[in-house]
Amino acid sequence: MSREILLIVALLIVIVLIVKVAELFQKVPAEADASRFVLEDLNSKYRNAGISIMSIAPRTNDNGGKYFEVKTKVVMHPQGACPERSHIYYNYPTQNFVPQPSDVVTSNCVVCQEKSCTIAFPEEAVIGSHTLTGTEMVQAYVDLFGSSLLPPQVTEGSDSWTVKWDSTAAQYYLVVSLKRNGVVTSVKKFDKARPA
Repeated sequence: MSREILLIVALLIVIVLIVKVAELFQKVPAEADASRFVLEDLNSKYRNAGISIMSIAPRTNDNGGKYFEVKTKVVMHPQGACPERSHIYYNYPTQNFVPQPSDVVTSNCVVCQEKSCTIAFPEEAVIGSHTLTGTEMVQAYVDLFGSSLLPPQVTEGSDSWTVKWDSTAAQYYLVVSLKRNGVVTSVKKFDKARPA
């Protein structure tokens, strides 16, 4: 082979090696970095809210770049009678397109406005347990003992929800059972045990 061809082959090999070494040093986003970034952003925007990451999914953009699509949960007033839940989406690192808009799950203390109702989240069960038809006694309890209410205790069943309402100022507590379709199956009053 001629000297020029050997030189060209050697240059091509050097170029390929440089590209490969550069790829090694190129920062690939890590899931931990995505989590940290998202949680810091949520904490700065939604103080005193209940926040958590629901899912992190790796994605690849049109240019072959790696990023994460992050779905989060933000609950304002998480301990109250009317929690407001939203799902907020992030792309990390930020891409050239806008992530999907936030989903508002609950707001204005309303659930099941339409004929077909699905109570899928604990916050919906809390709201439904004192606003749906048949829960008037619970709403009266919430109104009467509002400032001394304890956070509602929510238990999820296979096809139902149970919500316990209690107050430090009341001699009794209430337990509401409702189906996932928004039908209230029972509201029960229980006297608190008195010490002897």
